[in-house]
Amino acid sequence: MRHPLPVPRLVVSPLTSIERAGLPVPEASSVLPPNTLACAEGSDLRQTFVDSFLAARELQPNSVRSYQQDLQQFMDWCDRPWNSVSQRQVIAFKSYLLDDRKLSKNTVRRVLQTLKSFYRWMSVSGHVTHDPTKGVQLPEAEEGESQELSDAEVKRIYQAVQNSKFPERDRAIITALLHGLRGEEVSNLNVGDYQTQIVEGYASRQLHIREAKAGSTGWVVLFEEGIVEFEAYFAWYREQLGRPLEADDPMFLSYSNRTKKQRQRLTYWGIREIMRSLKEQTGIDLHSHRGRHTYATNLLIRYGLGEGEAMKLTRHRDRRSFKRYTNKKEIYAAQVAILRASGQLTSHKHSED
Repeated sequence: MRHPLPVPRLVVSPLTSIERAGLPVPEASSVLPPNTLACAEGSDLRQTFVDSFLAARELQPNSVRSYQQDLQQFMDWCDRPWNSVSQRQVIAFKSYLLDDRKLSKNTVRRVLQTLKSFYRWMSVSGHVTHDPTKGVQLPEAEEGESQELSDAEVKRIYQAVQNSKFPERDRAIITALLHGLRGEEVSNLNVGDYQTQIVEGYASRQLHIREAKAGSTGWVVLFEEGIVEFEAYFAWYREQLGRPLEADDPMFLSYSNRTKKQRQRLTYWGIREIMRSLKEQTGIDLHSHRGRHTYATNLLIRYGLGEGEAMKLTRHRDRRSFKRYTNKKEIYAAQVAILRASGQLTSHKHSED
């Protein structure tokens, strides 16, 4: 005897993670009675459960979109109601992603982890009586490689920024990214997040990261060249506004020609557009996260910090995800060692790319 599943009553607050991500929120009146869920012909209520799952979690907008996209891949592949999915089908979906779509093992891990997280919530919430993802092993994680930018590439990017419509703003954005900030963290900055912190009696200029992925908030110490860039940007910013800057002013504004977007906070997607334009101009495979890779690698190699210190400054919590940078440091150290041992590199000669 088939037991129809209850449809969750979705209570949506004005600031749900779904809304922040720009995804549609179902109206309360659109929730159908429980007996309509049993795969009524022509109806697909699976998205209702996905919306409820996303609304129940405290996620950043980018994470909401990522979760939605992962679950959408499964819904596109399998048209069964959530309670009718079997373990065999989840295993077949895994094979489809790896063998047919040729996705990387890390990408497939992420998609399956999202599906497993969703089914755990469905099970705990009483919406399914079994979890078909249980016992399905994730592909072994592949160690990613650091995609840091070379000094020459950074120089080319700064040169290209001078051709933008707002070079002062865009140089400051590039500077923030090269200090290890994620694109969304840069978007969330306010003017008041540029602060002075006293460290060992020294007045250090730092950026306060109040909103971050997985709660990785904290402080970012600015290098001297970074301070110069931000001070020049603030002088330009004050001139643009025609008034003193206030602490709660967005750090970066959009100057889009579309009236609704003018003088509003620059979004993550606006930052992506800046990266896309610079990629076209320079030919460099550029995205906002490459600045973070560059910062982490420089902390270890150029400044000689230990792993723990570097992780504190980059606000990493997982050593596994930081391994790509320590691998780079170990490879670099091995290269220096063999060059010195073979007499090609002396203590008075040092070469960098």
